[in-house]
Amino acid sequence: MAESLFALVDWLQANPALSAPLFVVVFCLVMAVGIPGGWFLLTSAGFLFGTLGGAALVTLGVFLAAWLTHLAIRTAFGRWLDHRAEVWQTRVREFIDQGNTLLLVMPRMIPVFPFFALNVSMTAAGVPLSTYLWTTTVGTVPIALVICSIGAQFKNLEEVAQAGLVDTLLSPGLLWPIGMLLFMTFVGWWVLRRSANNRNATEDK
Repeated sequence: MAESLFALVDWLQANPALSAPLFVVVFCLVMAVGIPGGWFLLTSAGFLFGTLGGAALVTLGVFLAAWLTHLAIRTAFGRWLDHRAEVWQTRVREFIDQGNTLLLVMPRMIPVFPFFALNVSMTAAGVPLSTYLWTTTVGTVPIALVICSIGAQFKNLEEVAQAGLVDTLLSPGLLWPIGMLLFMTFVGWWVLRRSANNRNATEDK
């Protein structure tokens, strides 16, 4: 699989006219099905299309992959999930109604969480489709920008392929921005949650 993806990226580099739409399709399928190689493609997006262009294509691919995964699971297992996880889904919806939606963004910003597993978990938990899609998109944009900016610094495809996952995850260029984003997201959640609690307390009086 790694060799196939390497050959694909090499072909995309040689055929810029078709590279953007084909990249979105391949990246979407890889993320939707959970095929290994998403990290290489994410870094390659920055190498092929630059920071902003790569991040935009990655975000589009992630959005489509999230929607396809949700559609497939709900179509195949919708009734079974609703029956088997009714209590769990009720608690998740109560959690969201209490103003905790922003917390769903945070796992998307942490690269160690498998994207496919998050999609399955959120779908099985009964997260509403609109909430599931916007939290996925918002959480993807910053990590896509950071990793694509790293990929844009490589001079050739061999450097992209040799960039180890662990080394990239532990690099200051990734840790500091992601750490700050997570902190700001947590602060935003705390402010929104406190505001919601104050509003509810006022309504109860």
